[in-house]
Amino acid sequence: MTTVYIADTGVFVRCGGPDKDKFQRLRRAVRQAGVSLRIPQRVYEELGGDPTADAYPSGNIPYPGGFEEGWIVVADELDYTNPLVSTVMDEARRFIANETDRDEDITEKTDTALVGLAAQVLDTGEADYVILLTTDKPAGRAAETLLPQHGFSDRIEFRYVSVEYLETITANEFR
Repeated sequence: MTTVYIADTGVFVRCGGPDKDKFQRLRRAVRQAGVSLRIPQRVYEELGGDPTADAYPSGNIPYPGGFEEGWIVVADELDYTNPLVSTVMDEARRFIANETDRDEDITEKTDTALVGLAAQVLDTGEADYVILLTTDKPAGRAAETLLPQHGFSDRIEFRYVSVEYLETITANEFR
């Protein structure tokens, strides 16, 4: 069974930076397990990886070692022509807006991209199972609620990445 781990920006922000214990513990756990954390393009932009990005155009990633070492990987662009991906992203936007009592138009595109990437890797057969690591509970619940409605029952898991989670994480979390 192939499992893909998708991570949100908040996971890296919550670590506090590459020189912090939580970051090093996450790095060690992922590397010891021999897996990688896949991030959507939008997360890459939020981390400052794209100098041409509209919202976060720095081009200066505070975690370049994770990419160079290969335990953080930028996913391929989302295939918006895939009706499943675009439908799930639209549904995620509505779900998150309802959960947070906010207007759909202010729902972060990164949150919907996480759910869209999960749908894409399941739909294309890249993964049999997806674990979504995020600090955003509405986005996690959207993934766990919506993807089963599209034929992916028991193939998605949301893990809330709290400070405590990062302080105790081991390679066993990824096996």
